[in-house]
Amino acid sequence: MRARIRVRLLFAIAVVVSSCVYVALTLVGHDVRTVTALLVSLGAGFGASFVLSELTMRWFDETVRPLTAAAQRMHDGDLSVRARVTKDEDVGDLGAAFDQLAGSLSKTVGELRTERDLVSRILNGMQEGVLLLDRDGKVALMNPSLREMLLLSADVVGQPLLEVVRHAELKELLDRARQTRSTCSGEIELGGLKPRRLLVSGAFTQLGAAAKDDAGGLLAVFFDVTDVRRLESLRRDFVANVSHELRTPVTAILSAAETLDMALEKDPEGAKRFLGIIERNAARLQRLIEDLLDLSRIESRELRLRPERFAFEPFAAHLLGMFRERAEKKRVGLRLVAPKGLVADLDRRAIEQVLTNLVDNAVKYCPEGCTVTLAGETGEGARGLVLRVSDDGLGIEEKHLPRLFERFYRVDAGRSREMGGTGLGLSIVKHLVESMGGTIVVHSAVGKGTTFEMKLPDGSTRVRERGSTDDLAREARETAA
Repeated sequence: MRARIRVRLLFAIAVVVSSCVYVALTLVGHDVRTVTALLVSLGAGFGASFVLSELTMRWFDETVRPLTAAAQRMHDGDLSVRARVTKDEDVGDLGAAFDQLAGSLSKTVGELRTERDLVSRILNGMQEGVLLLDRDGKVALMNPSLREMLLLSADVVGQPLLEVVRHAELKELLDRARQTRSTCSGEIELGGLKPRRLLVSGAFTQLGAAAKDDAGGLLAVFFDVTDVRRLESLRRDFVANVSHELRTPVTAILSAAETLDMALEKDPEGAKRFLGIIERNAARLQRLIEDLLDLSRIESRELRLRPERFAFEPFAAHLLGMFRERAEKKRVGLRLVAPKGLVADLDRRAIEQVLTNLVDNAVKYCPEGCTVTLAGETGEGARGLVLRVSDDGLGIEEKHLPRLFERFYRVDAGRSREMGGTGLGLSIVKHLVESMGGTIVVHSAVGKGTTFEMKLPDGSTRVRERGSTDDLAREARETAA
């Protein structure tokens, strides 16, 4: 650039001097001395033009160099640089315009960075997954939530969608959004290590202000509806199970009541039998309703636990005493295994309900000659309590164990209903144990018996966020009043 300017300046001066010499030759004639003088003048003019052009270029370098250096630094990314040229200099106006341009560019870039960081924080903080595809169907953007849903690494930008997610339904949905230039929604199900059900909303979008219709990309938003669909399924199953459980005793009561009305005068003895049917089914209906209310209170976090310290051995002995008469009729032995001085720090009514359910089930389903054992000991590190309710009865098949704590799940439905079971006892047990911050597991083998083991922490080591069952009973009485 500088060389071209120098050559042009030198050429311009030489042309001016040559023109002057030509005019002089034309005016004075062509004698020898005059020609010699003119040639000398011409040489002197060329020398003067060279010196003048060199001085001019040096002045130009000294004046423009700060602007060149500042422009180079701006090119390297330093937008805070300024030319610092005063207005009284020859390029003062140019320097002021350059500084104004640098300031405006710095402000614009700063605003763009702020917007970029804001968008990045929004995308990173969203629970929904966001996917942007370019016009070639390659991944242009994928936020962390979507990578977590799909169990993908961070390095997926620039890859075709089918290489990232091999799912025909997803590709069909996005292709339909591209073809129709509208928003398309649908649910897809993903398998693998982390099964998910995702609601996908895909829309055609322009990648730039001047983008053509055929140069657009696709924006897809993914909503994880796995838990929502699971809860909906649980709700449907629960309503169906409750309806079924209520229908049986209600039908029995209605049938017995109709028959009782006809048998009161003709068959008094038969009337008593039907009255017994009504009483048994009414009691079963009452137990079912009470269990449903208890389960609802526990799951809705209305139950507040208030731990208290009490001696475990007399508490357990009293609890087993409530079942002794029934156990003796079935020739089932009851045994308590607990060290003297063992202290529990638990909600007394909650643990009583848990153990009552477990011991009642053991006595109810064990055949004659079996033994039911309630054992307690201090947990690891001398903190908390480990309780076990075990029997040496028939045991439970392994296939039933994973579902044993589900609501209305029964290993032997017919036998359970015959003995008055509601199918909610073990579900209530599990929820109460978890409400106390503990865990419960079951170990069983066919022909060797069953053991329910609970590990419960001290009341002082967990957050006391729920109230005691006494409060619930009092609240229920006050509501009824």
